Amino acid sequence: MQLEDAVSDGNVEFEVRLGEFAVAAGIMTEAANWLNGRGQPLWPLDEVNEEALRSRDPRGHVLVGYVAGEPAVAALLEWQDDWCWPGKTDSGFIHRLAVRRQYAGLGYAEALLQWAAATCRATGKAYLRLDCVANRDRLCAFYERCGFQRVGTAVHEPYYDQALYELATS
Repeated sequence: MQLEDAVSDGNVEFEVRLGEFAVAAGIMTEAANWLNGRGQPLWPLDEVNEEALRSRDPRGHVLVGYVAGEPAVAALLEWQDDWCWPGKTDSGFIHRLAVRRQYAGLGYAEALLQWAAATCRATGKAYLRLDCVANRDRLCAFYERCGFQRVGTAVHEPYYDQALYELATS
């Protein structure tokens, strides 16, 4: 896939690889540590290590986006989410989207989301859905810029409120 529509430099190759748990865990751990350092913890480190990703995704739908051969962005594309989206079988669900700092703001997270939406469409799923911390305004604005529509909020006491987003894949 070329990034011509996702980033300004159409000469950069973007490739998505599946099942690279160790690489994805490294990207997600880096992002979690960066957020912790900013006083904005999101994922406990034991939830983004390789073992945790493998237990969550035994079929290998962990995604790693490579930019010119270098790992830049990672996420899980799952086919059910009973915590925030119970009973929704018409969707793929993005979780743990993380970008290495040197690639932040360059359009690669958007490119991975576009790839995931195309995969959902190709497998007959009507939506790509996700949830994120509802009070993280910049994160919510990012997903909205990517074309996601906020469709609700899930409240999970004693956890934080989750903003629910969906993107039609057709």
